[in-house]
Amino acid sequence: MLIERAKGEGVAKVSWIEDDGEPITLLIRTKGDGPVVYGDDVVNLSDLLLRLLGYPIIRVRKRTGDDDSPMVRLSFRDLLKFCYLEQEQLDSSFFRLGQPILAEKSKDALNFFAGYYSERLSTLQAEFDQARTDQRSKTEAAERIRGFLAQFGFASASQIDAEIAKDHFRLVDVQADLTASADDFFRQTHFVDEQRVRLRQMSNQLNAEQETLEDLDRRIEEQRELRAELMSMKFKVARADRARSVLSGSAFENCPQCGQPLAAHRAPEGSCYLCLQVVLPSSEEINPASISSDLEARLTDIEQALRRHAIARKRQTERIVKLVADKDRLDREVSELLSGYETDRAARSRQAEREVAEIEERIRFLNRVKAMPGAVTEMLAEADKLSEVITRLEREIRQEQMRLSKADENFSALGANFLEALIATRVPGVGPTDTVNINRRTLIPEIWPEGDETAAYSFFTAGSGGKKTLFTICFALALHRTAAIKGMPVPSLLIIDTPLKNITPDINPELVAAFYKYLYRIAETDLLNHQIVIIDQALVEPSPEGPLDFVDRLMTEDDPEHPPLISYYHGP
Repeated sequence: MLIERAKGEGVAKVSWIEDDGEPITLLIRTKGDGPVVYGDDVVNLSDLLLRLLGYPIIRVRKRTGDDDSPMVRLSFRDLLKFCYLEQEQLDSSFFRLGQPILAEKSKDALNFFAGYYSERLSTLQAEFDQARTDQRSKTEAAERIRGFLAQFGFASASQIDAEIAKDHFRLVDVQADLTASADDFFRQTHFVDEQRVRLRQMSNQLNAEQETLEDLDRRIEEQRELRAELMSMKFKVARADRARSVLSGSAFENCPQCGQPLAAHRAPEGSCYLCLQVVLPSSEEINPASISSDLEARLTDIEQALRRHAIARKRQTERIVKLVADKDRLDREVSELLSGYETDRAARSRQAEREVAEIEERIRFLNRVKAMPGAVTEMLAEADKLSEVITRLEREIRQEQMRLSKADENFSALGANFLEALIATRVPGVGPTDTVNINRRTLIPEIWPEGDETAAYSFFTAGSGGKKTLFTICFALALHRTAAIKGMPVPSLLIIDTPLKNITPDINPELVAAFYKYLYRIAETDLLNHQIVIIDQALVEPSPEGPLDFVDRLMTEDDPEHPPLISYYHGP
């Protein structure tokens, strides 16, 4: 199989060839849920790897021991944790079993390897969980609806129909009262009709008087503008007369326009030597004094007109003020006449309208509620049917769990092989008289020195980093060996990165020799069909006469004869 993925992409391209020679290429998400892309239940890369390896897609509880916890997939990454010992930290963790959140998936993987989970058991548990959830939701909904209906006395559809009929009769009565109240109002308010007519007349008169006042304002403004123009003209005439008196004896020697000398002989007799026009006799000239007299008389007339208009405007304003006061007084009289009657009538009308709205809303509500008793009966019937399904699923789950009882035998064999690995690799402090016990709740193996439970210790209390590393590796070897012997579904791949971390060959040569001797022994027998990859700082080769297909290579950066695994990679 070829798996390709661009950096940062959430989709991988997977290609392989089926047994019948047909090439297959898929674009599949690397993680997460979504639509099925292959087979009946493959939605991501993890599902595809498990399916092509021949393993079932297992669903487990998100929180172990909580029956209400949702079911989630057990991914290929969770299984790979027992096949690739990367040792990222200085003191490697024991398959995440000491981390509260991640430990759940590791325990689920071990239970799956041992046989506590099967594809059929996973399917049955998922169906059981869904059926129980559906039954609980239907029963709770039915009980809530039934309690609501019983609280208001709506136990059956016939009772609700009776309530709707009573509400209809009540609605007809209230609407009739509301119509009668409106008719009475129009009949009983005739005593204010005369005042209403007077109010309309006064409104019309008030509009006419306001228009008259506006006309007076316009006339006053026009006469003020005319007076200003006449006074400006009076000042201009006076200035012209004074200029003429000052310039009466003056003569021009040069033209005021072009500046050339003026010739006196060019003007005919009786004409102006400058403009060449005939000079009129003094009797025909315009007299500034007469013009000023006329302007004064005109201004006097305008002043008198302004005073008359001001008096008329004052009278018009007083007339409008009096008319507004009379209209306001009549408005108050009409309001006082109607206030008592209208207040009582409005209160009755609002009460009747509110009652009509409430009755109509109640009728609509009852029509919706009328279908509820039947729905309650139907939901309870469906919940009863689900009880039969749940009982059947419980029985099938128990039968499947009984069939998987060999898991206890697998855990016992795992403990025995783990103790053998610890002794064979000469882990300090472990001897033939010791006992290995795997806690079925935490799945953490404990060493009981000479069978003494009170002196028990585990990976987390093993002490040195080198001892912890051997502890982890021995458990992984024991798991893969037990799987090969018992036919457990553990992938036949084991990658160990730096198995002798914190253990140097020059200081602990017996530990190094014992580890590789045991590794090659089980690789030649029980793990002969396994692929084992070791990354270490020192090379310890197996016996050349053995059946192992052994290959080694030295990887050094920037060394073309011994290139690294990824030739183009440079970094930490």
